[in-house]
Amino acid sequence: MFLLAALVWGCSDYRKGRSAYEAGEYKKALQIFEQLSNSGDSQAQYDLSQMYLQGIGTEKNLEKGWVWMNRAADGGNVQAMLELAVRYQKSPALENAEQMAFKWFQKAAMAGSAAGQYNLAHLYEDGNQTPVDLVQSYAWMSLSHRSGNPMAESEAKALELRMSPAELAKANELIASLQKSLP
Repeated sequence: MFLLAALVWGCSDYRKGRSAYEAGEYKKALQIFEQLSNSGDSQAQYDLSQMYLQGIGTEKNLEKGWVWMNRAADGGNVQAMLELAVRYQKSPALENAEQMAFKWFQKAAMAGSAAGQYNLAHLYEDGNQTPVDLVQSYAWMSLSHRSGNPMAESEAKALELRMSPAELAKANELIASLQKSLP
């Protein structure tokens, strides 16, 4: 019962923070998001990261923005996972950028994100951050389509045409296995 009350209270406070943000009361929103973020609310952590990264309601602070973005992603926030992956992908000068982009796309994909699955499929197809693996690429592209990404259907079909029957069978086994661990 206490856990349910804490959850409802947290959601209520998050809504207050979102309402303040949407009303342009950025300092109030920042204060609410900071309090919730320190309590482990991954959505508040993501919103707080955006405020720091963009300088909304506070001075722009990239370091704090990255810290909160990482905490949100570590806490299971898929938006944060995807944004980190894209930021790393677009910033190759950052230390371990390619590995970090791969890591966050993979985590988003495993969290059931169609966008994460789609991007992970492309990483396996392109071979920039990992060796080319059409089996993995096809599996993730197919899962992206099944997760609601309409663009992934034609790309999965194009990948299928490039694969041998043995590779396709292996990919279908991988899809079945992955589906068991996806939300």
